[in-house]
Amino acid sequence: AMRSGSAAFVALVLLISVVGADVVSYAERLLLRDEAAEMVAHAYDAYMAHGYPWDELKPLSCEGRRWDRRERGTLDDNLGGYALTLVDSLSTLALMRDGPRLRRAVQLVARDVHFDRDVIVSVFESTIRVLGGLLSAHELSLQIPGLLGASYGGELLHLAVDLAERLMPAFSTPTGLPVHRVHLRDGVVRSEKRETCTAAAGTLLVEFGALSRLTGDGRYEAVARRAVDALWTRRSKLGLMGTTIDVDSGRWIDTHSGIGAGIDSYYEYLLKGGLLLGDEELAARFEASYEAVQAHTKHGEFNIEVSMQQGKAALHSHRVSALQAFWPGLQVAYGDLAAGKASHLAFLGLWRKHQSLPELFDTASQRIVHFARDAPLRPEFVESTFHLYEATGDPHYLDVGREQLHALQNLTRVRCGFASIADVRTHKLDDRMDSYFISETLKYLWLLFDHSLEPAHRGSLFCASVEEKTFTRNETRPCINASETLFSTEGHVFMLPPSAISHDETCRSLPTSAATVNQTASC
Repeated sequence: AMRSGSAAFVALVLLISVVGADVVSYAERLLLRDEAAEMVAHAYDAYMAHGYPWDELKPLSCEGRRWDRRERGTLDDNLGGYALTLVDSLSTLALMRDGPRLRRAVQLVARDVHFDRDVIVSVFESTIRVLGGLLSAHELSLQIPGLLGASYGGELLHLAVDLAERLMPAFSTPTGLPVHRVHLRDGVVRSEKRETCTAAAGTLLVEFGALSRLTGDGRYEAVARRAVDALWTRRSKLGLMGTTIDVDSGRWIDTHSGIGAGIDSYYEYLLKGGLLLGDEELAARFEASYEAVQAHTKHGEFNIEVSMQQGKAALHSHRVSALQAFWPGLQVAYGDLAAGKASHLAFLGLWRKHQSLPELFDTASQRIVHFARDAPLRPEFVESTFHLYEATGDPHYLDVGREQLHALQNLTRVRCGFASIADVRTHKLDDRMDSYFISETLKYLWLLFDHSLEPAHRGSLFCASVEEKTFTRNETRPCINASETLFSTEGHVFMLPPSAISHDETCRSLPTSAATVNQTASC
């Protein structure tokens, strides 16, 4: 049960944490930004030297992780033999203006990456990582001609179309819910399981929607939207979603609900899909879902798992997933800043126990779940830290970011990149560096410190603020307005349509979206 006076306790701890935080001086911000840039270079160069053209790097073995061996079972469903880390890193290199690495990466993708492959991949992972990586880099090149090199001729978009076409058979189900995995050459194989999770089926709309807008082919957006609609119509009377579902019958298989693994990014894409596509219905669905989630899954400082039908009357578990650390950032994007601060503070307390977030933590026993003691370099907590700093300018979040940077450097850095933590209690390492480490974790860490600097010192592709809450384009160094973009669930940048962008200079612009849903109404 929630402690008496816990709201006041949280407020007191937040005040103490902010007031007591060591101030990050301007000189140190510069150093931290440059240190984060060096971390990107170390991770990326290690992958290129020891992992490429395989999908991911094994940083302890100093070799590539082979897609054709499937050493980790379904965990390797993200591997397709398509140089995953290279493609997933494109938008990071672009945002950092790392021209030499970016242009060479685009040349290699155009030359070496193809999707006519004898391999089964996750529709979800290949969409957010590969399709998203290709489309984001291409979109950025449309905003800043020459960004990808003078010889770039749309090769990334052509590859994106080819990949999307190979994923389309997954949507050919009675419900419109996509099958979880697809064979890149043969489509859906007969032996494929006919179930998927809510997040996998409902986190495709940003990438497929962007592809439709870029190509003029509405099929991609239509199938992704149909999947979201199929999930929405099957919500419970409480407005909650289950975790796994049969794609043929539409029957829920696992009926527990929360904001962690299996559901998380479904909520994210209701909001972001609504912004990207200018779809007010999706935005309204997010608002209703957010209210339901907060009403029925919030238990003390964290959101836990409950029955989708009965809510807190039937608790499923008190487990908190590291993936849930994205929630404070999403709360900021929605406009619930106070709740975002409180959620972030709760995760900060958990993070500080081990200098990392274990995959699962039980809030009832106050123990790490025994089979989920690892911490695979996930981005969600630093992502939320970045968005809270962008929204508030509070130096407390720079202090938190500094802690995270130092922990990564001290605990996970190895000769060949960065290694995941196998056990947060001992900090034993695991031979794993997922592609999202560069596309998200290090990207948000670098942006956090870069955006804390004065305009003349900033390095990102985003236009720097030169006056209070206004932006200008530097003709000698082209940039993009953060207020005209959103980040995908994989950290890739997409351009928003003009209808989603507020031009009222009194509104604070967030890189997460053109403006928060609540701000948009008032702007």
